[in-house]
Amino acid sequence: MCAERPSRRSGFTLVELLVVIAVIALLAALIVPALGGMRQRAAISLSRSNLHQLGTALAAYAAERGGHLPASVYPPRPGEPRFHWTDALWPFLGVRDVYLSPCLTGEELSRMSTPFHHDASLTFGGYGYNYQYLGNGRFNAAWSAPWDAPFHGRLGSTLADAAGTIAVADTHGSRADKVNNANGRTLDSPWTSQGTFTIDPPLASRTLGSRGSRRADGGPTASANYGNEGGGDGVLMGEGGAAHSRPGDPVCRATPAERNLGLVNIVFLDGHVDGMTARRMDDANGDGEVDNGLWNGLGRPDTR
Repeated sequence: MCAERPSRRSGFTLVELLVVIAVIALLAALIVPALGGMRQRAAISLSRSNLHQLGTALAAYAAERGGHLPASVYPPRPGEPRFHWTDALWPFLGVRDVYLSPCLTGEELSRMSTPFHHDASLTFGGYGYNYQYLGNGRFNAAWSAPWDAPFHGRLGSTLADAAGTIAVADTHGSRADKVNNANGRTLDSPWTSQGTFTIDPPLASRTLGSRGSRRADGGPTASANYGNEGGGDGVLMGEGGAAHSRPGDPVCRATPAERNLGLVNIVFLDGHVDGMTARRMDDANGDGEVDNGLWNGLGRPDTR
């Protein structure tokens, strides 16, 4: 009589199944964040490519106009979308996605989508233009010089330090203009839909560039519009906050956006792209005090 063979076991035990599930869960926990990080880095890389192309288009624009750069926005025409710096560069690029940051959140997309002049169905957003020193199209015929005409910066002249001058960078747009006079602090308020195609230096221009487009130096009259009022210059006229605001405060400033792993992506006038913290952008000489050294076209921290 033959000996009985032991029966073969089929399938997995409960313990083995639990071990397999645990291993799969562990691998997923490791892989999913890595994939998210890869997507973010890919978006950042694409954004830097966009900025490089915008810098190239700026150079091409200037080459056709004796070194002069476009204004950030031009006077309105009835029934037409505004003509912005992005429209001025359109003939040199003509691809909408270059003007739209791939790193924007859903909230940013909803308030930053600005229509192009030639086709209002196309929008741009996320990148701001250093209009105070590169080109400011705002003017008022009732004002005296230098506010009575648009300003166009010129390479090699008003913009002598191309490698050290911010041209276009990630922007948040502006914050609402509110001051808490009870305790002397600027209130954190929601980002607005204003200033979303510009980027402001920490201090208003004074003797260079468009010579002021924020309230402290923004012309002989007070204005309720973004660009001619706001803080960041130690003065908030008309609201009793002059003694309380400090240079660098973000009130009504089109503020740099550190949306690239804690850095602001920037294209400089010479076409090179770099990433900086917002604090570094506002302190060219590293002395801890805000200055316009990386904004004013001359590379001089002591000049506005």
